[in-house]
Parts: sequence; C-alpha cells; structure tokens
Amino acid sequence: MSESRGLPPSLLDISNFSDGGLKVLVVEDNDSDFELMCYRLKQGGLKYTATRVDRIDELRRCLEHEEWQVVISDHNLPGFGSEEALKIVRDSGLDIPFIIVSGSIGEHVAVEAMRAGADDYLMKDKMARLVPAIERSLRAANERRSLASAEQAQRESERRFAAIAENIPGIIFQMQSGPSMPRPTVPFVSEGVVRLFGVPPRLFLENPHYFFEQFESVDAAALFEMLMEPPRPGVAVTWEGRLKNYGKRLDRWVLMNAVAKPRGNLFVWDGVLLDISDRKEAEERLLNAQTELRLVTTEIEKRREQERGAIAREIHDDMGGSLTKLKADVAWLNKILSPDPAVQEKLDDMLELIEHLLASSQRIAKDLRPGILDYGLIPALEWQMTDFQKRTRIEGTFQCNVDELDLDAEKNTALFRILQEALTNIVKHAQATRVDVELFVSENELSLEIRDNGRGIENTDKLKETSFGLRGMQERVAAFEGWVDVSGSLGSGTTVMVSIPRSNHTGEAEND
Repeated sequence: MSESRGLPPSLLDISNFSDGGLKVLVVEDNDSDFELMCYRLKQGGLKYTATRVDRIDELRRCLEHEEWQVVISDHNLPGFGSEEALKIVRDSGLDIPFIIVSGSIGEHVAVEAMRAGADDYLMKDKMARLVPAIERSLRAANERRSLASAEQAQRESERRFAAIAENIPGIIFQMQSGPSMPRPTVPFVSEGVVRLFGVPPRLFLENPHYFFEQFESVDAAALFEMLMEPPRPGVAVTWEGRLKNYGKRLDRWVLMNAVAKPRGNLFVWDGVLLDISDRKEAEERLLNAQTELRLVTTEIEKRREQERGAIAREIHDDMGGSLTKLKADVAWLNKILSPDPAVQEKLDDMLELIEHLLASSQRIAKDLRPGILDYGLIPALEWQMTDFQKRTRIEGTFQCNVDELDLDAEKNTALFRILQEALTNIVKHAQATRVDVELFVSENELSLEIRDNGRGIENTDKLKETSFGLRGMQERVAAFEGWVDVSGSLGSGTTVMVSIPRSNHTGEAEND
C-alpha cells in the first residue's frame, strides 16, 4: 500500500471534500500503473489523496475504516477481478463511484460491469480521460444521493401521512367540483373509511358519488348547496352532518373541513372528515343539563316568589293588624290615664315606636312582594318608577303602548324583578341623572327597554364573575325563551333590552 499527493489548486470544486482533497482508493497490483494514474490526476490539477490496495482483505478493511470519494479498479488482478471488487464495494452499502481501468476489456464485459453498477470504464492507454471520468462519476453520485434523499423524504412523508390518516378519528379525502360538474366527486379517501363508514375504500374509488351517499339526505343537500357556491381559494369550508342511521339508536355526526384550490376549470378540495359523535353527545348532555338546571332555577324562583308573597301577606295581615290594634289600645290608655307628665311621655314614646314598626312592616311586605302586582304589570311598573324617583331623586319616565295587559303572574313578577334589578344597578354603578323605561306590547312579544344617561358599560363589565344582576335577568328571561341585551359605551349611558314571547308554553296567545 502506498500514497501520493497532487498539487493545488484543484480545478474541480466538486473534489474539495476535505483539507487533503479527493480521497481515491485504487485497486491495482502494478506500481507503474498506479504511478501513471497519480500522474494523470496531478496533471489534471486535481487535489487528491490516493491509496493503493491489491488484496481483497485490504479493500474490505479500507472500506470499513475510512471514507472514500471514488474507487478506481484494474480489471484483472491476481486472484480476483473488477467484478468481485465492484461487488464488495456495492455490498458495503456505500454509494461510491466505481471506475474500471484496464489494459484490455471486451465490450461485453464492459456492458455487464456497467449493469452491475460501475460508473465508467476506460483503457490504460487513454488515461487522459481519467479526471473527466472522475468528475462525471462524482456528479452522477451526487445526483443519485440527492434523488435517494428526496425519495427517502417522500417515503418518510408518506409514512407520516399514512400514520396521521390512520390515527385520526375520521378520514382524509380529496374532492373535485366545478361549474361543468352536476355534483362534486370524491376520487380519493384514506383507509380510515373502514372505521368511519364500515365499508372498504374500493367502493368509494369505484363510485365517486358514493361518498355523499353516506350522509342523511337533508344534510347531504345542505353540503351540495354549499359546495356549488364558487369557493374562495385558501379559505376553509366547514360543514357538520349526520351519517345514515340505518335504524341505529344514536345519530353519528361528522365534521368536514376542506380547502379548495383552482385547477383549470375545476376546484380540487383537500379536506378531513372527522367523527364528532362523542362531541355532539357531550353537547347534547350539556344542553339537557342546562335545561334541567334552568327548570330547577325557575322552579326555585317561583317558589321563592310564592314564599315572599306568603310572608308579605302574613306581615301585612297578622303583624300589621296586631300593631294597629296595639296602637289603638295605647291611644285609649293615653285618654283615661291621669295627666302625669311622665306617663304621658312614656305613652307618646310607645305610639311613636308602634308607628315606626307599622311603617317597617309595610316596607318589608312591599319589598317582599308589592301588592300592586295584583293589579297588573303596567300599574306595577308605573308605581315602581314613581317610587324610584322619590327615593333617589333621579328623573325618569315610564311609557307603554297599551293601557291594559293580561299576563300570568310569573311573567308579571319576572318583568317587575328585572326592572327592579336594573334600577338597583343604575343607582349602584351608573351615576345617572335620568332613566327612561318603555314597555312595548306587540301581538307576539313583550319588549322592555330601560335607558339611562350614566357613565355607560363596557364588555368587560358584562363578563365579570360578580355580574350576578345581569345573570339573574338572563335566567329569568330564559325561563320564558326570551332574551336580554345590554349595550352601551363609556360616557353614553346604558340600554337594557328585554324581550319575551306573549304566548304561553301551550302555544295559545294571551289576550290584552
């Protein structure tokens, strides 16, 4: 084994692999031929390091322990030939250019060598072609490596895609639509169709319309209508629908998300179809839980109002009656007892205390349930606004487009309490000087509008965890399938809009 070094600078940028230049492994038993190769490399201006081996074991050892950029082999060596040397290089798994150099090689042998993986061959009497042959082989090797790397990346991408497609709770699909097509087609679906639809992919490939036949007809029609609209490239289209039930107890829901790309006169959609049955079931359970909670809340509020009314009547009838009788008795004592100043003073104090207790009992009874509610909603709201103005010195008006209104007690109480809560919030937070209230009665609904000229409200105020007043309004209205809207801006006041349907839950309209 011997080595030889060429002189810089290299004429081949592709050969600048290391500080020592191109590493060349030469399989040659003749020193003179090896020196001739080195001379040709040096003459070509190639920077290189060349190592010569002439035995099989040396070739294997060099391939195992060092990195080479090119192998040049004589065709006929003692004990083996270029065919065996090429096989050893290829069996090593290394993609190294292999060039055969021979004094005499038949055309048939050269063709077989090229088929076996040799990059080039040349005659020893034409060694001037050595450097161009090395350059061409190195470029070919780089192209092979680039192609192999791209193929490996493609295989890895396909593997990841297959893994993702296999593990998502649904399928990946491609769809085509266009003005010339009566309905979209689906030429590709992933293997997940077996899990989602329970049928093999070939059925979808044999019939491009089979994909849409798996949905309930109403949902499929909605999807067709959506897809027939000219899509906006790059903008995702989302759709939810049900798979055909086939008599099963529970519906199965899917979510489609797809993006269209124009291709000629067609649009090609890449999308996913996900099984969202669990999510839909959870949403239904949540909705049922919310409905049950609302019913419980409504029933609790109803019973609370009943208890308030009962307590208010007890206070008015029992306590109020007792205090009135006591007041009369004290007045009688005041007349018949001796005109002792001390006694008269004590009796006056007792009368004053009884008067205070009477006023307190009336106020408590009124707060629990104003008796004026028994006369209807309109008089109750008018009284509430009048009482509010007296207590707060805030100007205000109440207007209604009808004179009489016949509602059930629950709706009367709900709207009365909503106005009460709104006025309380205005006093606490609004810093308003005027409040206007309007009740508008139409054939199908009641609308209560409460406007103030205070500091206004922000969205963050409505989202506070402590906004129990607003939430209470919403719960009261939700019991009647109505809605509440609170709007306003800083410095421009706040408006509360409340709307509830006039009809009973039985669907019969109430009369004025």
